[in-house]
Amino acid sequence: MIPQNMNDSENSPTLAEKPAAGGIDRLLVVAENLKLLVLGTITAGLLAYGICFVVPHSYTSQAILSLPAIPLVPSASQQVLPVPQSPTQAAAIMVSPLVLDPIIRAFNLSAERDQDVARKKLAEKIKATVGKDMLLRLEVTAPSPDQAQKMTNAIIDTWLKSTVPGERERIDLEKRLGYLKLSLDSVTGLIERITKEGIEALGKPLTRGEAGSSLVALGELQGRYLTEVLAIPRALQGMSRDVVAQPPTLPIEASWPKKSWVAGFSALGALVLLLMWVFGQEALRAVEQEPVAADKLNRLRKAIKLDPRSS
Repeated sequence: MIPQNMNDSENSPTLAEKPAAGGIDRLLVVAENLKLLVLGTITAGLLAYGICFVVPHSYTSQAILSLPAIPLVPSASQQVLPVPQSPTQAAAIMVSPLVLDPIIRAFNLSAERDQDVARKKLAEKIKATVGKDMLLRLEVTAPSPDQAQKMTNAIIDTWLKSTVPGERERIDLEKRLGYLKLSLDSVTGLIERITKEGIEALGKPLTRGEAGSSLVALGELQGRYLTEVLAIPRALQGMSRDVVAQPPTLPIEASWPKKSWVAGFSALGALVLLLMWVFGQEALRAVEQEPVAADKLNRLRKAIKLDPRSS
């Protein structure tokens, strides 16, 4: 006589058969609903692609700025001049109210909205980043290609104005420039006298070595004065547009919506939802075949008013 448990073990599926059967069942469900899955996915992708032609488009203009490097150890002349902005500082200023407010007024972006809201909206359309090459990349997004390019140029011009020294600093630099010009003229005149009259022009007896050292010192002093005389006028004008390595571009294609990207993700999302719905329906049919589970399911439908027979 064969034990009952031995018969049960022989008739029950093995562990290797259960996953295989489950995989075949899933493939069978997909095959039976293949037409729905394919048509639904394609329809969702095409619908999303068509909507991209209707929704408002955005265009992004790009520019690259190359700012002069700031020396780690400034020279004597650089210590008295305004410290130039680093690329990181420039990127921060471009999204600050110092630049945003003039742009808002110029393009009338504050109509029917609060100034703070207008700043926030505009800042979201501006992206200023500094790469490892220390180049500042500016990207500005607008509803049209022409406006994107104009806004990028306006942001650069407004930022350049922020590099111009203030009134008090300008007055100090102009005074120093006048002093340096007088000092440069004096040193230059003394060098010319020594060149013409010899070392006697210094007014005291010197050896040939001392005279040579004096001439070298006067030459270095003349060069330092000349460097500052040339640098201060440039500092008074602020940074020039020469820092723009790549002028703002005129975008041709919209940066948003990206039709292929939107269509692809919409189709993928539709496929996932359809698969969930198909497997859900199959699981529901399997439950209805079990008497106990089917009874519970009917009671649940009546409880949530889904079964018309509950009335």
